[in-house]
Amino acid sequence: MKFIKRISKNKFGQKFLGFLVFIVTNFTYKSISWKELKKPNSYHYKKKEPVIFCTWHNRLYCGPYLLPTKKLEINALQSSHSDGMMTDILFKLINMKIIYGSSKKKGVSAFIKMIKAIENGESIAITPDGPKGPKEIVKDGIIKLAQTTGAPIVPLFWKVKNHKLLNSWDNFIIPFPFSKGVYIFGEPIHVERKVTAKKLFQIKHSIQNEFDKLTKEVENYNFNKKVK
Repeated sequence: MKFIKRISKNKFGQKFLGFLVFIVTNFTYKSISWKELKKPNSYHYKKKEPVIFCTWHNRLYCGPYLLPTKKLEINALQSSHSDGMMTDILFKLINMKIIYGSSKKKGVSAFIKMIKAIENGESIAITPDGPKGPKEIVKDGIIKLAQTTGAPIVPLFWKVKNHKLLNSWDNFIIPFPFSKGVYIFGEPIHVERKVTAKKLFQIKHSIQNEFDKLTKEVENYNFNKKVK
């Protein structure tokens, strides 16, 4: 552990660790037998238009791999600290761009970059409860971004049968290789540009409820259920 912390402090070490992360996560993702839980109004790629993809911070392990990165240009919002730099190579290897910043550091700059990316026809991938929680609680950032740009919010959640939960603030999920997995895209959520503060609060509450419902749906999925 001390060795990893030591090499993560320089650029070469960050790139090396990032490549290792890619090798492990890519192998794990591809070894899992995935099933999409489809709904009538779920998001499905139809044409190249900007989207704000969202998944909880604890589901970052497989989340990026489930996005349509071969069809859309997607920018991942990443922290500018060493851990964020380490995952830079991971996102590049799965054909995603990077926008550096967080709610506490370079937040305004990152928000402006995301707006410009959407105006250029590109999409955004973001964790609405990141970078440090509270766990699975939607913050204002994605709502303001959707309101400003007109791009819809599209939630994405997944679960695997065999996994480990880390003792972190978000209980980060580590899926086991060769497991069974399910994922679900929610219905695109549009936020009007001109709304009252009261209406915006109601929208946030509605989005939280929708995210909670989709999370519960994947969490309650019965992998042992026999398909007739």
